[in-house]
Amino acid sequence: MKDFKEAAAQYYTDSGIELVTKVWESIIKVKNVDEKNDFLKKFKSGYENRPSIRHSKPSNTIPDPIIDTIIHARMPKLASKDIELIRFGHRLSMAAENILGLMLEEYIHTKVLKFGWSCCWGNCIKAVDFCSENGILLQVKNRSNTENSSSNKIREGTEIIKWYRVNATSGACYWNELNTIIGKAKLTNEDDFQEYCKSLITRNPYALAIEDQA
Repeated sequence: MKDFKEAAAQYYTDSGIELVTKVWESIIKVKNVDEKNDFLKKFKSGYENRPSIRHSKPSNTIPDPIIDTIIHARMPKLASKDIELIRFGHRLSMAAENILGLMLEEYIHTKVLKFGWSCCWGNCIKAVDFCSENGILLQVKNRSNTENSSSNKIREGTEIIKWYRVNATSGACYWNELNTIIGKAKLTNEDDFQEYCKSLITRNPYALAIEDQA
């Protein structure tokens, strides 16, 4: 097991904490110790719950049985077991969607950190998912139809670039646009992201929670 100093050094190197802290301080310009500690706590919590190491928990909500009734009314030839599988598959798909955004952020972080960018883990900077050492702020979404109520600006004069991976209508991916923002051609692409996701779940299957089938 790594000792405390080694673990702290790796956290300092791999998380991007130094870069993000400098950007946060330049944006917020806060002298309040409590707010600084809150920022650091959010960052650390987000980083330590990244998909590659987190254990997700199954949903604690109970499926509404009327959904089964509606499906069976529309497709009466379906057996009860088929409808159970549909319900299970739907909830498993939602669980995968719940971690997809986090996987996207971690994938990008692993690609951009060495080029002076870092993920702003844990929503430690409001409405900002990534920042560069030069103070460029970036908000990342998985799909173009993903709602995001976060403000466009942290404060007057602070602009946030927005990027999304997939056009929800056409299915087109926009990795080249992200590469342009980062300033590195061919840095990211859809095939590479797909392989990253497969590898992550293989290495840490508990990132995706699977419910027991009744």
